[in-house]
Amino acid sequence: MKDGQFVGYGIHHNALGVKDLGVMRSFYRDVLGFDTVFVDFPLAEYPALDDITRFPHTKYQAVLFNQKAGGIILELMQMHEPLGRPIRKDFKYGDIGQAKISIAVPDVEQVYKDLKGKANFCSSPKAVKIPGFGDYHFVYLRDPENSMVELVSAAKLPVKGKFGGMQWVGVSVTNLERSIAFYQNILGMDIMFIDKNDGFSGLVDEISGARQTKVRSCILATSKGPNMIELFEVLEPRGRSIPFATRWGDYGFAQICFNGKQGVDISEIAAYYEKKGIEFMCDPKRMHDERDGAFFYMKDPDGVPIEFLNFLK
Repeated sequence: MKDGQFVGYGIHHNALGVKDLGVMRSFYRDVLGFDTVFVDFPLAEYPALDDITRFPHTKYQAVLFNQKAGGIILELMQMHEPLGRPIRKDFKYGDIGQAKISIAVPDVEQVYKDLKGKANFCSSPKAVKIPGFGDYHFVYLRDPENSMVELVSAAKLPVKGKFGGMQWVGVSVTNLERSIAFYQNILGMDIMFIDKNDGFSGLVDEISGARQTKVRSCILATSKGPNMIELFEVLEPRGRSIPFATRWGDYGFAQICFNGKQGVDISEIAAYYEKKGIEFMCDPKRMHDERDGAFFYMKDPDGVPIEFLNFLK
């Protein structure tokens, strides 16, 4: 098997455990324009998930949807058995396992004005010049369950319409260099879209709840598929690790799903990563429905769940 043959083919979706699927679905649909449904999972028992949840007779419901412009699909999932729990009582910027999503907009200032009163913004819009990228305009808001959403406008992110799709998933890490190596060498994110920088230090204090927050970050892309991932390491104050008892599907706990190579047996992809010494959460599982696909779960260096999804047709 050729090394690198089965690395990720772009990010398919970002999943987030929620407490109230109805409230969260309405917010992302009505306020942020996630109105293009990929699939609705009805409340039912899903045996294929038992190994991941470490619980027999797993029941959940979920929706996967995105904006008309495309971009990364967002999955909101509500656990019923086992009942979902909050990953923490308070979400802080930089905590491991607590992701953010970043949505492109044509003009941050205008969208901020349009959504005031409909969304819980953390501050007014801000701007920073990123070396090699240019002007980066952004503002953060929190969804009804306190997870973070970033709205971004930049010349390198042209947008037609109000929203330009979820462009990247943000993952807080404990060691930026270690995580870059993992996502580049193991998952094939071979393009440095925005190089390592500390440009956001001091500009995210309202989100972190601390003064003079120090953060390093970068954004990786892949030549094999669409969509990107942001890795950010908060140096001061340090983010907290994932609590030991956290389960897949708990509130605020994020998961990233990569596309596998279409038409390749999922067991071959899993065997490739097993030889790399990656920690698995479950063996490959088959989806017995019209999508004719399969999946497995593993972990990144900080314990964030990584799903590989492979459609055989």
